Amino acid sequence: MSMIKTAGLQAYTLLAVQGAVWGSSFQAIKYALEGFGPISIAAGRILIAALVLLAYALMQGDRLPRSASIWMSFLLIGFFNCALPFFLIPWGEQSLDSGRAAIFMATGPLIAILLAHFTSANEHITRYKAVGFILGFIGVLYVIGFDTFSTGVGDLLPQLAIIVAAASYVISGAMVKRVKGMSSAMLSAGVLLGGCLITLPASLLLENPLASRESIPDSAIIALVYLGLIPTGAAFFVRFYLIRMYGYTFVAQVGYLVPLFSVLFGVVLLGETLTEAMVFGLLLILGGIVLSRRGNKATES
Repeated sequence: MSMIKTAGLQAYTLLAVQGAVWGSSFQAIKYALEGFGPISIAAGRILIAALVLLAYALMQGDRLPRSASIWMSFLLIGFFNCALPFFLIPWGEQSLDSGRAAIFMATGPLIAILLAHFTSANEHITRYKAVGFILGFIGVLYVIGFDTFSTGVGDLLPQLAIIVAAASYVISGAMVKRVKGMSSAMLSAGVLLGGCLITLPASLLLENPLASRESIPDSAIIALVYLGLIPTGAAFFVRFYLIRMYGYTFVAQVGYLVPLFSVLFGVVLLGETLTEAMVFGLLLILGGIVLSRRGNKATES
């Protein structure tokens, strides 16, 4: 059983950089949507990241596993960690501001509370966690907008899609800890290859971006390459490294940072409007996460 280290300055620096990089991905998706469909964005960024990380892992002396069970794990984690969220986020961003989408992604740590309660023997919901979850849920309602519930399912679906994407990340984070015996680089590459096997055929069959490649603007291509190299490739390697070294609870704190960076980038880069409901909802969500963390410390002491 591997020992979890105490996080220091280096770990928190990596976490902050990861938060900024993931925050910027929501704006990059907006640019990529100008030339690609949601499935093609998912397939493109996963393929680019998979090739880069696989090359890096092989240069480090790693070898691709031959076990069928390991590859099944790659496929399963790749679905929840890459394929599903990387499709749902751009699908939702077709009608949502990037900052609003990122706020919904901040619900991940709150979803983790529910998941841990039903899947772990020692992480049951406490009073702190219950109050934190309720605060976060109210925050989500503020960001969605109460009037959305009276305007039909169409306005609600894109927002629910982002929340499902956040849940998907939580599920994959729990799965990653069970894969043993390989480096963070090969684990990252394997998971991305698993996601690639799912999204690439779907992209070619359903959207066929190659047929319209001459009409795709350069800004969309640059955004897709950026998504593959930085928020997917580099940030996923850092994520898996941090999970293994410091535990998933530590890594989940990136949920505080991503929406803050993304809302800022959305206002500065895309001229998006920051509403009072978004600010209040984000504060409630982050406050709920902080309170639920206090519940964790209370049960550990």
